[in-house]
Amino acid sequence: MRALIPLLLLLLATLAGCAAPENCALVPLAEMPLETHANLLFVTAVISGRPVRLLVDTGAERTVLTQATVARLGLSHDLRHLTRSFGIGGSSASWDADIPGIVLGQTRFPVEHVAVGNFTIDQVSGPMADGLLGADILLAFDMDIDSAEHRLTLYRVRRCPDAPPPWHQPSIQINGLDARRDRLLVPITLDNVAGMAILDTGAQATTIGMGMARRLGLSTESLEADRTILARGAAPHPVAVHLHQFRELLVGGEARIMDPTLAVVPSDSAVGDALLGGDFLHGRRVWLSFATRRLFVSTVGAPQIAANP
Repeated sequence: MRALIPLLLLLLATLAGCAAPENCALVPLAEMPLETHANLLFVTAVISGRPVRLLVDTGAERTVLTQATVARLGLSHDLRHLTRSFGIGGSSASWDADIPGIVLGQTRFPVEHVAVGNFTIDQVSGPMADGLLGADILLAFDMDIDSAEHRLTLYRVRRCPDAPPPWHQPSIQINGLDARRDRLLVPITLDNVAGMAILDTGAQATTIGMGMARRLGLSTESLEADRTILARGAAPHPVAVHLHQFRELLVGGEARIMDPTLAVVPSDSAVGDALLGGDFLHGRRVWLSFATRRLFVSTVGAPQIAANP
């Protein structure tokens, strides 16, 4: 039954254009104000007639509410469905919560269940977040993330070939995208070592998994010389990560970042090769389509990114 939620959203997102697949018209379905704090993106949704502040998290497979938010809204738990969450700090399990739909912008979407998280989202400035807006909802749309104008717009998926983003800022297209379990994968090359990074707007910083670190020739002993910080994910406990400086990060063969300092986590759990985080997207306008595997990022206001010649 869980798969019916994204299928229903996909149906709503594509219904207007299904009779004319060549139709490339932009059809906005929801528009909402976008907050940015510490490289993270937040929107306000409405559930049960009450506002909830959600972290826009393309790295989360499910939309999630915290336990405190479920209690505040008086939502009932769905004892038929248990969701396990995996983050860099470990794993947790909890029963889903029943909701009467979710309102984004002025549009109500027929979502009946969300996951419940045993964590808080309080490590960034601004009001505490009530949960995560995950890929189970976001994958159904083309997304225009406009940080400069503080606006997130969800569009009906355009399946026509070579459709550009709906803006004229100088930008580059990130090529070679793939997908795994509702997560968008972006090809990266770090110090001449290739990998695939999960595009994760819910991560403040780009993060490297230990498997890729090993391929880069980094050992546990060599990482001990780097500065260590505590990081949190969608799990109850923080984990120590090392901040290591690399020579060059190439994203999608197009965007080049010199001398990046990236977090290295002590495992590959919930990370894989890497997470491409909010530090890469910060200050840029982004056009993102899960369905058509397309990603554009503007280059204006992003001096640390240069198009690969």
